[in-house]
Amino acid sequence: MKKIIIIGAALISLLIITSCKLTQVTDPVAAINEDNEEFLKADNKGGEVFRVLLTSDEYKVVQVKNDKTILRTPDEGGDKYMSNEIDKLNIIDEARTGLITVWLYPDSGKIMKIRSQQPTYFKEVDALLNDDIMRWNFTFPKKVVEPTKFDISYRVVLSKKKADDEIIKAVQDRLKEGN
Repeated sequence: MKKIIIIGAALISLLIITSCKLTQVTDPVAAINEDNEEFLKADNKGGEVFRVLLTSDEYKVVQVKNDKTILRTPDEGGDKYMSNEIDKLNIIDEARTGLITVWLYPDSGKIMKIRSQQPTYFKEVDALLNDDIMRWNFTFPKKVVEPTKFDISYRVVLSKKKADDEIIKAVQDRLKEGN
């Protein structure tokens, strides 16, 4: 009787083990790249006009809508600077999204105010995103400032590229500078 119970338990265990679906291990970098591409795909939802992918390797802006009324003036130097600033924060592997609402002066088209609607919850990244938008300039092909209020979605990807010892030393140095 004991043998039958043990054999039955072994068979049930074997069935459970073999019936479990094996998961496929994917390359994390490929998964992040796929998520980045998905983020940049335009879908006309809400008041979102621009999407920005910000990594230490690239700064990519996609205009989702209103391309006949407002255009972002390209700024390659500023874009590169923002990527370099993100590179300084690459101490963890993390991807975050944020949503920022921008208001423009209706007469000049200059930025009036910026409000974070969905923060990334990284203090340094959120401050950097506000600084990023402040450097933006816009042109208006129809010579009318429209829209005067719109959203910008950000996807910020941080990639840990340094060893833990290097990161600890850099953080300690940063703390010493602050004191």
